[in-house]
Amino acid sequence: MKVKSFTGNSLPDALLKAKQELGENIILLESREIPASRTKTGKRFVEVTISVDERSEQAKPWQPPVLTKNKKPAPQAASRPQPQENDFTRVINNILARKPKEIHQEKQILEELAELRRQIAQLSQQQKPAENPLPENYRQVLQHLTGKGLGQEQAERLIRRAYQLTEKGANASKQEIIRVCRKELEREFRVHHFKTDAKEKKQRVILLIGATGVGKTTTAMKLAAHPAIYGKRNVAIISTDPYGTADALKAFSRMNGTAVLEKIRMDELTEVTERLKDYQVLIVDTPGQSPFAPNYMAKLEEYIRILKPDDIFMVVSMNADLKDLFISSAFFMLLKPTALVLTKFDETSQPGKAFPIIHELNLPVAAMCEGKRVFIDVQPGNADYVLDRIFETE
Repeated sequence: MKVKSFTGNSLPDALLKAKQELGENIILLESREIPASRTKTGKRFVEVTISVDERSEQAKPWQPPVLTKNKKPAPQAASRPQPQENDFTRVINNILARKPKEIHQEKQILEELAELRRQIAQLSQQQKPAENPLPENYRQVLQHLTGKGLGQEQAERLIRRAYQLTEKGANASKQEIIRVCRKELEREFRVHHFKTDAKEKKQRVILLIGATGVGKTTTAMKLAAHPAIYGKRNVAIISTDPYGTADALKAFSRMNGTAVLEKIRMDELTEVTERLKDYQVLIVDTPGQSPFAPNYMAKLEEYIRILKPDDIFMVVSMNADLKDLFISSAFFMLLKPTALVLTKFDETSQPGKAFPIIHELNLPVAAMCEGKRVFIDVQPGNADYVLDRIFETE
């Protein structure tokens, strides 16, 4: 196995360089951000550590797909403008067009979902009234919401709702508008409720899924340690990473007493879970990989078939680009996750992205994380955790 480091302006940029040199079958071992204060150029960059099987080094380097330009369409008579599909609808349609084998059984459901969204978009376009200029305070709050990560459509809907609910209407102060917006966003925030009864006899199996680098291993430790989640129960963590357990997980096991089993292969899972039958909670950390990798989704489906988890938590990093996040999430949604874990709030200036994610994926939030401190930087799903970050400067 060959190990090499690459740098770039962003994580996708660094991974692109790695794929161009080493080919498509690379494995991301580690990614870290180098702050501007530690670079010669005075600009931040991202460093990734990549491994590749030496037998595949002669493989043709990966190249991004070439997009062919469409011919310029002939002029057409003016017609009624068609409503634009939102990002998630476009993602679903693109996946259906490619028809990967992993989602064959879900094809009909996704087609119905995409069709329903198209109909709703058309109806919304037909009923949308003529827009009037917003009063200044409303305009400022709208600008703040979009700047903090809320989608334009969602933020505008929120502002229209605030205008209807505030007693002073156009003369409402910014603080009055914000109070209404907070209440409306809190109503949209769904929470996953953990079963924390230490006397419960049934063993619970929790499966963590998500793309590479979203923080699944750290999340496993935080879920096991937090007293309001699984901290008061007898927990074991199963690491399926073929390259071994992270040093942080080993240290956590020594410090907290949580049992950690590492390098567990898929064909060993049945025997391992039988050995751990006396534990109240099993948290299974799946290998990090791109959802686009060949057979990756099929592997995750096999984990689900063997383990029959009580909950599947999709771990989502808040420092990801929203469009990229929806694309990868569309694949993981095929595994029918039961809740979200939102991580790396400390690495984003747009905490409001949590609401488009919750809205589009239609999943409750199990936990929210920031930083590396296992016993501190996590809490169960809580709307105020996000809302305080959105409105902290207002």
